[in-house]
Amino acid sequence: MRKTMFVASWKNYKVNVNEVKEYFKALPEYSARFNQQYEIVLCPSTIHMETAKGLIPSNIKMGAQDCSAHSTPHTGDISAAQLKAVGAEYCILGHVDRRKAGETDQEINGKIKQCLANGITPVVCFGETLEQYDNDQTRVVLERQMRDSFMGIRDLEKVVLCYMPIWSIGTGFYTTGEYSNIIADFMRKTAVKLTGNPMSANCTVLFGGQITSTNVQEYLETPEVDGVMFVIAALKPDTYAEIINTPFSVKALAKLT
Repeated sequence: MRKTMFVASWKNYKVNVNEVKEYFKALPEYSARFNQQYEIVLCPSTIHMETAKGLIPSNIKMGAQDCSAHSTPHTGDISAAQLKAVGAEYCILGHVDRRKAGETDQEINGKIKQCLANGITPVVCFGETLEQYDNDQTRVVLERQMRDSFMGIRDLEKVVLCYMPIWSIGTGFYTTGEYSNIIADFMRKTAVKLTGNPMSANCTVLFGGQITSTNVQEYLETPEVDGVMFVIAALKPDTYAEIINTPFSVKALAKLT
């Protein structure tokens, strides 16, 4: 079901347990003012999730940054069952960093299925390269990624989608809120097309790409983008809260094409 949603990841910026404890010691001062209607998710590094579990405020859900595609023991992997046991309710999959490292949509498909089987909501990222964007291949790429990632999965109401253009992560390039709105609408319609399930139109769609306190309002005010995924602003409690407390009202845009 669509909801206003904020998903933040620390990547591996937090190195030791003391940093994590200090963060959560300061966070309640800010999180107490969060809108209770929002779905707010914070994804620490896996190594810090046990610590975070006992400290994270009750109005923030804990998520993971990745999981294994395997249901059986696999050296070096973290299984969805392990993530669930440590308190993960969400899991980011298909992030740009993982795709750049060679992760395939078939692998993402396996991870999605493992998350769903263990009661974890997958937050699945899709996006195109700069070359694909410049050659007007965005829709072709996204539909292919979604088709292969969601193979055998019909109910996308249980999945969160995130448009994360590869060309906008760590590059200083931004897409506009209006363009993101058009792509979010396309992804929602594609979800229905691929699953044959009209209820898939109710999936939550996020935008992730260089989100800052100065541009987040632009994305939140579009009717098809339900929320954002971000990293840098989440590394300090005050800037994390600044993103989540951004005032916005959804504006109607011109008819989507």
